[in-house]
Formats: sequence, structure tokens, C-alpha cells
Amino acid sequence: MAQAELHFLHARLQGGKLNKAKKGELRFPVPVGLCYDEQGHIILDPDEEVQGAVSLVFRLFRETGSAFGVMQRFAESALRFPKRSYGGAWDGKIIWGRLTHSRVLSMLKNPSYAGMYVFGRYQYRRQISPEGGVQKRIQAVAMSDWRVSLKEHHEGYITLEEFFQNQERLEKNRTNGEETLLAGPAREGLALLQGLLLCGTCGHALTVRYTGNGGIYPCYLCNRLRRDGSASKDCMSFRCDLLDTAIAEEVLQVLQPAEIELALAALQELESRDRTISRQWQMRLEGAEYEAALAERRYQEVDPSQRLVAGTLERRWNDALLQWEDLKKQAAEFLHQEARVATPEQKAKVLALARDLPRVWHAPTTQAKDRKRMLRLLIKDITVEKPLRPKQLLAHIRWQGGACSDICVQLPPNIADRVRYPAAVVDRVRHLAQSLPDGEVADRLNQEGQVSASGKPFTGSMIQWIRYRYHIPKARLVRPEELTVQQVAERFSVSPNVVYYWIDRGVIQARRLNAGSPYWITLNETDEQKLQDWVRNSCRIRMTSSTQLQERAL
Repeated sequence: MAQAELHFLHARLQGGKLNKAKKGELRFPVPVGLCYDEQGHIILDPDEEVQGAVSLVFRLFRETGSAFGVMQRFAESALRFPKRSYGGAWDGKIIWGRLTHSRVLSMLKNPSYAGMYVFGRYQYRRQISPEGGVQKRIQAVAMSDWRVSLKEHHEGYITLEEFFQNQERLEKNRTNGEETLLAGPAREGLALLQGLLLCGTCGHALTVRYTGNGGIYPCYLCNRLRRDGSASKDCMSFRCDLLDTAIAEEVLQVLQPAEIELALAALQELESRDRTISRQWQMRLEGAEYEAALAERRYQEVDPSQRLVAGTLERRWNDALLQWEDLKKQAAEFLHQEARVATPEQKAKVLALARDLPRVWHAPTTQAKDRKRMLRLLIKDITVEKPLRPKQLLAHIRWQGGACSDICVQLPPNIADRVRYPAAVVDRVRHLAQSLPDGEVADRLNQEGQVSASGKPFTGSMIQWIRYRYHIPKARLVRPEELTVQQVAERFSVSPNVVYYWIDRGVIQARRLNAGSPYWITLNETDEQKLQDWVRNSCRIRMTSSTQLQERAL
């Protein structure tokens, strides 16, 4: 009965808490930046420095798109972040310290900053340990299972729409969860379109792979179907610079009419950010000045006869003054180093750069991460198709405003296509090979200023390979009516030297393809009769002929 009574009491207490939470009256510790007033209503923290720090977190998340980026901005600007202490001597006090990544995530996931009253975000779950004991653990509950959710319950730092957008962005930023459609914030790397590309074959996001010497050549890849076993090869794979260059040119062309307006908006955003950071430093200085003034009043109000107390208060006053002076030096040094566009000369320079936005885009000082952020402000996603023929990429761009446009990118030929000779060169070789040998065909092509597929002058072996590859027959260099030197010598029973003598003296007509090649002789009836008379009337030629006959007989 005692256990039953305890169960009933616990159930009634939980019911009372739930009933009070449904009316939005159940009090629980609120996150930093919010507090309770005298009537028990949730209001913004009256400390302007606390309000500025909390507002800056959400503003930087809108700019950077990641919780880690917010933490980096705070660290770069040397800004502090408040934390409320619960329990002990410091109960309810604000403690200033460094902003961590986990604090940023907890703030972005807390609906109280959107003016929402929530009960039941976490609940206890009992589990049995391997040793047999019962353990209680706190586990987060899905948003749809929250027991109480009252919208517009109190004033918040962001709107409810922005809160849900932040949750979607955080979910996309996850790299250790389920695979999402597209990646979230702009990250480091050379691939400008990382997280924006969709495969036109399977509909999944394209990933980036770094190949080559040490991984310096990025390429876009979609291998989802192959990893799932649905296909035997990747959907598509191509170099990043091909599509990145085309998309960058398209973006710059779209931005040309609004370059000045874009520069003015960016200028105002920079100045607003600088004012926010300067305001944080100013409120921090005011707090240090207040602490020094408070220490001075305490020292002035102490009884001089209380020497020990007066000495302690004097040391505290000196420490507060030293801390105030040191903080003023830090603020002056930081604001001087991190000063943004402030002077009219600097504004004029920024506007001048806006008139030449392509030069700013291609400048070596512009980081790839900044280019990616600019692209994400304009482009929602890009669907890529890769038809087999011709070798092209079809990119369907969907802009943030809802408009769509298409561009076509020509892919470079592969190694086989690059070493393949054009049809014009093959036709020229086919024409020349009908009457010229391979060497002369190469010389003729070199004289015409043509080069091989590798950019080198043509040689006889190259022409021979072209004839073999495209089934070009070799030229018939010997005409039916032509005779060789040996054949002429046998016909007239003379020495080949005599035939060469006749050729040198122009007695008979002969041709040769090039130096060192054999002669081809054409004889008509008149030439044959003249040569026969020459042999018959020349005693020297007859002597040479008879000597050759004797040698042949032996």
C-alpha cells in the first residue's frame, strides 16, 4: 500500500506540473538571454551586453551557416559570451567566458529563443545495465512528441520561421547521420559547387573526390547506384573546373546589372556587423568601468580605522582599475586592426571594386569559401545530366528566386579521341597516298603546316600507321610501261653502269622518287632502236657484253 500511495502521489504531482505547463505558468530555468520578471513572465535579459551577445550568435549563424563558424567568429573578434550559474553562492549570476561549439548548438536548438514555451523536450528513460541494475538516462524527444508547445508565448530573439530554418540547416550540416539530399554550409576545398549538384540519373547529391598527384585534382562523382548494387558503373564523373568555370561566368553575367546595388548592400552589412561588435566591446568597457567605480565607492565609504578592511578594498580598487585600463587597450587594438569599411575613401574603393566584380571574383586573395557563399546566396541547386553523345554536360540551374536556366558545357575528349586524327587529315593522306610513298606524303603534309595528333611533325611511320588504321592501300609507284636499270641492262646485254651512263647523259628518260631511290625508265620504239644501234656500233660496249656472257657461262 505504501508503494501504491507513492505512485499515486507521483502521478498527481506530474499531472499538476503538466496542467500548469499547458497554461504556460510552470517555471523552469530559462536559457541565458532570458529571465523572469516580478510577475513571473519570461522577458529578455535587461543587460544589453547579454542581449547583444545572444543576438550576435543568431546573426552570425545566418551569415556563416554553421555553428562552428559562429564559434570561430567569436574567437576571432575576442568576444565573450555569458553563462548563468545555478546553485551555490553564484546562483543566478552571469559569468562571462568563451563561447564553445556545444553552447552554439544548444542555443540554436532551443525554441525559447523563438518565443516558444515548451515542456517535455527531454525525458528519463530506464535501461537495464549488463550487470542487471536499472539506469536512468535523459534522452531528447522529437519535436512532434513534445507534450506542451505554446507559440508566441513571450518575446524572442528570432522568429519561429527562422527557428525551423535553423533546424533544417543544422540537419543538412550533419556529416555523421543519414545521407541528406544536399550538403549545408560552404566548406573548404577547390570545388565551388560542392553541395549544390544533383545527379540527373538517380537524383542524389554529387560528392567530391580528390585525385591526381597528392589529391590536387577535384572531380564530381555520383556512385550511389553502384554502391547500392543497382548498377555496374557510376552515374557520372567529371572534372570540377569544367562546370565551375561555366557556372561562375553565368553568375557574373547575371550579377552585372545589379553589381552596384549588391556592393551597397554588402557595405551596409559590413558596417552593421562592425557596429554590433563595437557595441559589444563598448558594453564590456562600461561594465569594467562600473566595477572600478563600485570598488572606489566601497573604499571611500569604509571607516579609516578599519585598516585591514581598507587595505583589502584598496587592492580591489587597484585591480579593478588595472583591469579596466587593460581592457581599454585590448578594445582599442582590436577595433583598430579589425576596422571594416568606415571612411569615405574605403567606401569609394569598395564601390570601384563592385564595378569590376569579375576581377574581385578571380582575385588570388578571394578564398574559395567566400566564392561558395556567394554562389549559395544566388543558386538553390543544379541538376546535371551527362548524355553519352555528344560529350556534353547539361546543367539545369534553379536560382533562389525560383527562376531556372540551362547551360551546356562541352567535355574535353578522352585520350583516345585526342590522339585520333581528324577526318580532314585522313582524307588528305588517302589522296596523297595514291601517287606518293609514305615519306613523301609526310613531307607534303609538313610543308602544308599540318602536325600530328601529338603536335609533332609527320614522319613516314606515322603515315604508315594512318594507312593501316584507316585501310588506305599503298600507292602503286611502278607504272606498267616502266623498267628498272637491271631490266634495261639485260634487254640490251650491257652492264648496269652503261645504263646509268645513258641516264646521266639524258639518252634515256628516267625518274626517281627521291635521292637514293631506284630509277624507273620509260622506253619507246625510237629509244630502243637508238640504243640497239649504239650497242652494235660501240666496240667497248660489245667487249663489255661479251665479257659478261663469258662470266655467265662460267
